[in-house]
Amino acid sequence: MPPQPRVALVTYAMHCGGLEALLLRLGSYLRHQGCDVEIITTLQPGEWFGRVAELGMRASHVSGRSGPGVLTSLWHSRRVRSKLVAGRYDIVFLNHSRHAQACIGGLPDHVVVVPILHNDYEDIYRVGCASPDAWNVAVAVSPKVAETARRRAPRRPVLLILSGVDLPDESLLAQRRSLEHPIRLIFVGRLDHTQKGVLWLPEILRRCLDRGLDTTLTIVGNGPDADWLQQSLEAPALGERSRLLREVPPAEVYHLLTQSHVLLMPSQFEGLPIALLESLACGCVPVASLLPGITDAAVSNGETGLLVEPGDIAGFADAVASLADSPERWERMSRACQERARQSFSTEAMGSSYLRLIDDARAGHYPLSRSRRSQLPLDLSLFSWRDSVPGPLRRLARRGRSWLAGFSSVAGPPNQERESHGV
Repeated sequence: MPPQPRVALVTYAMHCGGLEALLLRLGSYLRHQGCDVEIITTLQPGEWFGRVAELGMRASHVSGRSGPGVLTSLWHSRRVRSKLVAGRYDIVFLNHSRHAQACIGGLPDHVVVVPILHNDYEDIYRVGCASPDAWNVAVAVSPKVAETARRRAPRRPVLLILSGVDLPDESLLAQRRSLEHPIRLIFVGRLDHTQKGVLWLPEILRRCLDRGLDTTLTIVGNGPDADWLQQSLEAPALGERSRLLREVPPAEVYHLLTQSHVLLMPSQFEGLPIALLESLACGCVPVASLLPGITDAAVSNGETGLLVEPGDIAGFADAVASLADSPERWERMSRACQERARQSFSTEAMGSSYLRLIDDARAGHYPLSRSRRSQLPLDLSLFSWRDSVPGPLRRLARRGRSWLAGFSSVAGPPNQERESHGV
């Protein structure tokens, strides 16, 4: 019997979010299938770092990065490379970690390197597709992301593996609310308008109320636009119809979804949203932005949810009204959502695809285009003079550019910067 594969799941931080939830689920699945799994963070441990050990996996943080600057970033990439070499991993999955992606040219040839692209965002492609001769195969989480990645790295293989979520217990589904008044709307995710469109949520609720719909809105999450969102929800007529829950344990999210009727997802870009898949699994009918190759890969319009053009606030209210007017249609769609999740978006379905990838890669199905010994040990292109600018100044500049561009029809601040946009 071959030894159990040593697997590293590398990311910049284990924050509270969809990417991190996916890594915990994937790592736990692989561990139960006999893999030796370690989750490694390269920028910050993050608030969910402790959950790794709770699930029986090892967790490591590569410390030592201090301050901005190209030289600092390159030196830290060397630390990350040392960790990956010392770990003697068979396969390394890279998840939006710039420092890890930059150092893969210095790894031994026998180590299989697999970038996973979790979002349809320029910086994700710039990092995940970098050093294509130094990685073996890439994974994309949705058809649109796969299509774009193949254009960015045309000589390298890119696999489509749809994200997956845990399916709720039947006992929890048995408590699912039928469509009744008030119509319970919910949003789950990072409170970041640039990606998630969260500053449109109060106006969507207002449009529903103006139409005479008996609706409430629960917003679950936190992020850079949380304070502005809270202020908007305190407007007349909205305060008594809405609530913002910033700190919700992950175990409570499914309970909230099964107690809600409609998930609002007015995102401007995504990869394959974990909250959307969780909503399907819980029978909470999604009304989401139409993002071709992304949200329509999970939602069949009119069957397992409704898709609306991004930024069409009236369209979102119309979609909610159409569901409220037909409880029978909502019930039919709710059951179809659960079946869709069982068939295509379970952790089991996702995990088995990654397990096949691991087996195929170890069997030599994804060779390097050329030996890493002939490549640069560090990819300098992933770092620039911008890394010398302190984070607060970068965020201030980004806010200024966003205001000048007028990216939003809603008065509010642009988001703050993270290392990368997650799911």
